[in-house]
Amino acid sequence: MQLHIQSLSTCFAVILTAAASASAQHTGDIGLRTVDGRVATTAVTATGYGEDQRVFAGAFGDTGSTWFTSNPGYDALPGTFAAGTRIGFRFTGPILVWDGATFVETSAAGPLTGERLRISYLTANATSSSGPVAGFDLAVQSDGGWHRHLSMTLQPAAGSATPDVGVYLAPFEMYSTSPTLLPSQEYWIILNGGASQATFDEAFAAAQDAMNPPACIGDLNGDQTVNGADLGMLLGAWGLSGSADLDNSGAVDGADLGTMLGAWGACP
Repeated sequence: MQLHIQSLSTCFAVILTAAASASAQHTGDIGLRTVDGRVATTAVTATGYGEDQRVFAGAFGDTGSTWFTSNPGYDALPGTFAAGTRIGFRFTGPILVWDGATFVETSAAGPLTGERLRISYLTANATSSSGPVAGFDLAVQSDGGWHRHLSMTLQPAAGSATPDVGVYLAPFEMYSTSPTLLPSQEYWIILNGGASQATFDEAFAAAQDAMNPPACIGDLNGDQTVNGADLGMLLGAWGLSGSADLDNSGAVDGADLGTMLGAWGACP
């Protein structure tokens, strides 16, 4: 009888531990929420969710196994998603590596002969390739939350024993199987593969700049070009306040039109 009670106690402890793990919020993880009918990525900070974010940091070897990491993980608060749906990811393109000035394909011969990133969770797995690759999805928790740490392993180039030291960029999007939610915008995980902290910081800053280019005055629709579409929006807002009021005078007028025409063409 005593053994039976102890066994039950052990079972309950395992269940409680699993439940705590499933609902934990980890600083540095990728927070998931829904914004305007789509999945959105954000930063998980010590005080909760921060601003929307699309560039995140990780490091191979941080759990003691070379060329492997399960960080950052993913967190969604209870009630974020509908129970019974699933959340998953896709590779939006090949992984890239920092060359000291920009991110390039992992091999001049193409990413299929260079390093690739394998992501797995139990028996589910997907490996990056030369273009977009379907990932896999996992069930939303019964409370509507979603907490997962996916295993990420950097695989060496063909004929090599180990991957090259470097800073790698892995591009993704998250999706929900709910028909009412659109996929997230593309986001990047920048993974340090044995490079110096200074090199990683430089590469990470470059990724942030590339993901968040400076605002382009006159580009009202965000397509990185000032053209007729933006002019139509400005004329449609004539005399009103809003984003077309480029000089913040309180109303769209000739000064704003002059500013737009002066910025005509591709954004810097």
